[in-house]
Amino acid sequence: MARKKRLTPAGIALRIFFFVAGSLLVGCLTVFLNAELGVYMPRHFAVSIAVGAAVAITFWLLRLLKHPPLLLREVSPLAAGICAGLGVHIARLWLR
Repeated sequence: MARKKRLTPAGIALRIFFFVAGSLLVGCLTVFLNAELGVYMPRHFAVSIAVGAAVAITFWLLRLLKHPPLLLREVSPLAAGICAGLGVHIARLWLR
């Protein structure tokens, strides 16, 4: 049987850092992409596409750095981006 690794304070700090950095990256990318896409398409679709693209880009970068999100370790970045964009699209339709 494989032995579980014990979390050290440095390991916990690294996880917290990547969580905060990933959250900030998703937020900044969403705002930037929404502003750029909003010029070319209706705002409703621009927000959904911006969120989906930001999530996919962030997942891809975190996987590239070997620090994928803890609960979504096996999910592909494209699938996560599509689900996030679709979720935002549905939420915006329901909240009108």
